[in-house]
Amino acid sequence: MDASTLLIFHSYYRWVVLLAMLFQLAWLWWNSKSQTVFLQKHFYMVLGLTILYDIQLLIGFLLYFHSPLVDAFLQNVGLGIKNRQLRFFGLEHASVMSLALLLSNIVAFRCVKKVGQQHVFRYVLRWYIAIFLLILSSVPWSFSPLTSRPSFR
Repeated sequence: MDASTLLIFHSYYRWVVLLAMLFQLAWLWWNSKSQTVFLQKHFYMVLGLTILYDIQLLIGFLLYFHSPLVDAFLQNVGLGIKNRQLRFFGLEHASVMSLALLLSNIVAFRCVKKVGQQHVFRYVLRWYIAIFLLILSSVPWSFSPLTSRPSFR
């Protein structure tokens, strides 16, 4: 698969991820307020959404190794650090997104030990708010003065 196809898919799939994030936050908040006991089916929901996010990360990794911006950054890291676009895509975007998805996977797999407990939704909600803020901070939004990319390719 070539870089332009990966880029288009990665760009459109981000909207699926962002909608899933909003759904997950609302779902976690609702269950937290309802003081719902965390059941196996809830774990599967958290796990399923984490897999959805992991797919985006996998596409991003494939794109990372085929991106001309990343290639330019890696060819001369010292110069790439000084260029906002190259630094963002060669270092910042990949690092922050990888960290966010690593945390998402850790939280999801810690949830399996909490099946049958109450107040798990509050715990997961706190983590996912932080995770989603990390993700939102590293999306190349069309309105960003730092690293602007079109909302739809």
